[in-house]
Amino acid sequence: MLMDMDPFSLGLIALVVVLTGISKSGFAGALGIFSVPLLLLVLSPQQALGLMLPLLLLADMFSLKSYWRQWDSARLRVLLPGVAIGLLLGSLLLGHLPTLWLQGLIGSLSCLFALRYLLGRHLRGAWLASRPAGLVLASASGLSSTLLHAGGPPLMMHLLSLILPSATLVATSAVVYAGMNVAKLLPFVYYGVLDWHLVGLALVFFPLTWLGNRLGLWLRTRLNHRVFMGILHGLLLLMGIKLIWQAI
Repeated sequence: MLMDMDPFSLGLIALVVVLTGISKSGFAGALGIFSVPLLLLVLSPQQALGLMLPLLLLADMFSLKSYWRQWDSARLRVLLPGVAIGLLLGSLLLGHLPTLWLQGLIGSLSCLFALRYLLGRHLRGAWLASRPAGLVLASASGLSSTLLHAGGPPLMMHLLSLILPSATLVATSAVVYAGMNVAKLLPFVYYGVLDWHLVGLALVFFPLTWLGNRLGLWLRTRLNHRVFMGILHGLLLLMGIKLIWQAI
């Protein structure tokens, strides 16, 4: 498959790999909104989704190593069961549930949450930071990840409402994303979305995943907390707009 690609395609995939590494280690995965749309310029939808999974797993591996034990363990005990519920529900509903309404709902809520922060930093949603909200939003993250490949916005709404230190936020999100991506392996292989050709192609770009991870760490450590939070809310707004656009 690699030998059949032109330099533009290889360069675009390389860019996506670096962006994925930066996103995972620097911005809690929020730059991921650009990955699949860029890959669709040179790959079919199924190939793009299939290639992204091993790339995400490689980036997850580096992120977990970089932020080892910096996550919020108490919060993970709430989030991971919620994600599992969402993944199971999504698997049961896969192919049977229209997803446009879910896209529109999650996109609208993401935009409202982000705009509330960007336009008035004094406004906080106390309920969104609660344990019940964490369970509900983690379930929504697992569900939307399975049906829409967009698990980020619900999870980001909860984590951003906690006002965690930036390293803790990134580390906690890395554990959740890694769990979701590992869980996707079986259905992706079963339905033929992921094959050995795509795994081999992902491994070719392995060094760039590490480079992206280093760049993400470098960027995060040079941003103060307010700037970091502002960037994440801005990216959440972009994710919400993207979901609404797809739903229209």
